[in-house]
Amino acid sequence: MRRMLIFMAGTKGGVGKSFASAMLAGAAEDLGLSLTVYDTDNENRTLATLMKEHCRFLDEQKETYPLDEVINSLYESSPVTVTIVDMKAGTSRSTQEWFSSVPWDALRKLDVDVYVAGCVTSDPDSVRTFGPWLEYFHNIDSPVHYLLIKNAKDGDNFFVCDSLLEPGMREMELDYTVFFISPIEQEYISKLNNNDILLRDYLHGKGPKTLLPTIMQKSRLRNHYYAVTDQFIEFFASRMEANERNESRQKILTSAQKRIALRSGTQPDEHEKEETTKSKGN
Repeated sequence: MRRMLIFMAGTKGGVGKSFASAMLAGAAEDLGLSLTVYDTDNENRTLATLMKEHCRFLDEQKETYPLDEVINSLYESSPVTVTIVDMKAGTSRSTQEWFSSVPWDALRKLDVDVYVAGCVTSDPDSVRTFGPWLEYFHNIDSPVHYLLIKNAKDGDNFFVCDSLLEPGMREMELDYTVFFISPIEQEYISKLNNNDILLRDYLHGKGPKTLLPTIMQKSRLRNHYYAVTDQFIEFFASRMEANERNESRQKILTSAQKRIALRSGTQPDEHEKEETTKSKGN
């Protein structure tokens, strides 16, 4: 499996970037992939607080080029398979200029694929602030893939995204994959955040048992976790070589595909055929 470097674009605040990054990380962990997450938000430090085991905090107030550590880490003797960089909201132009110094050809030789993930909501500003990222990487002709994450936290009306952003991405012939995050009750999110615990960790038995006291609350939360991470599990698995899908990973993937098929109303084998023929932006 080629290594993956995923930048969560620093677009509008409040669109769920850190939540999406955490769910991507959770899916990678579920598959047993080695993982490092970088948090660049010196105001909130959400992931640095919640993911102490895997997360490193990059402080732009102390370092001139804090993101250099991300690229340099790819040259370590034991590099990880998946690297996720959660960019802070309203990423400055200096950060975009940093990308122009990235040795893209060298990363390709290291078998590293670079992805730029954009989290959009029903708010048109979330689409507007992701557009410049697409234009920037397109203009510097960098070998970047894109993850378009539609977060329905504020409703499922993605008219601006569907009518403007995606047609533009297709016109630019960008290689992209679409994901959907269903809404979750704010009460659950608030309780998890107030206890500094990730959704995945809570479902694995961490945190106070009284956080969500009823079995139905826990079941609903688990279903939400699967609804999001099943998509990411399928995405990561599609990048694996056949010999990398050991029995454990294949079992996790099969379970994810069955749940996806159940939610979509298709048979598992029909869903697999759809995934192998679906191609966004190509």
